[in-house]
Amino acid sequence: MIAESGLTPAAAIRAVGMVRSSYYYRPQPLRGPRPLDPGLSAAIVQVLVGPAMVYGYRKVQAALVAQDQVVNHKKVLRHTHGLGLTQPRKVKGRGYTHPVPVQPTQSNTYWEEDLTYVWCGSQPGYLFALIDGCDKEIAGDTFGDRCRADETSMVLEQAVFARFGSRVPVGHRVVLRIDRGSAFKARKFRATAHRLGVELEYAGIRCPNDKPYIEAFFSKYKVEEVYRHEYRDLVEGKMGWELYRSWHNNERVHQTLNYRTPRQARAGQMTALANEVKMCNINQAPLCPK
Repeated sequence: MIAESGLTPAAAIRAVGMVRSSYYYRPQPLRGPRPLDPGLSAAIVQVLVGPAMVYGYRKVQAALVAQDQVVNHKKVLRHTHGLGLTQPRKVKGRGYTHPVPVQPTQSNTYWEEDLTYVWCGSQPGYLFALIDGCDKEIAGDTFGDRCRADETSMVLEQAVFARFGSRVPVGHRVVLRIDRGSAFKARKFRATAHRLGVELEYAGIRCPNDKPYIEAFFSKYKVEEVYRHEYRDLVEGKMGWELYRSWHNNERVHQTLNYRTPRQARAGQMTALANEVKMCNINQAPLCPK
């Protein structure tokens, strides 16, 4: 085009809408690794002796500068890496697998338990609560001045006894999702869950979204009750919680429950289950419901 029209390369490039760097680009051969400086390599080896052998490349660079050597940290990093003298990267914390989100469609299948702090005048109060992820009812709770595995076990026992009368029936699966706090990882709490037939599922570290139902409940509890009052002592804090729990379970409507209360949602499920036609295990013939 340039030869036929007589245009300059710049004019031709503008005419076709090409970027000049694309026209003038010439592929360059890949450059291999640069050789190490023998003098600098020897100086680095002399620095990394004794207790200083755990130095990172920035401390090595500072030690070389103290010896009146002019070298930047990038060059020191390239040489320490080439000599195999770099320190391993520190892995912060332990990696955990995040559990998958759960949207339960039936009560008594998926629970969440956690604790929150409530300031009560001159001391903090500890609220442990267990919520059913389907009907949003608080099935077990305790409010006091202690934060131990005894409280977590007590809340779980309350929920199981309230929903099943004793332990979870054989063949029925109830999953309780909790965080990795010391009270929930305690041997006593895990033994209580095993005795009651409840399957434990631990959330990730610093992952409140792994327990969305109990976290959302604590948020609403703080806004609707705690932040509206100034408790003088633990007794007032516990009284306020008990009143709020009764209101939440029996009167508070939830958008996710089609603007029904938790008690109404659970009663509706029980009625629907009672009206289901039961099938015979032998020939799958319908039987009359009780």
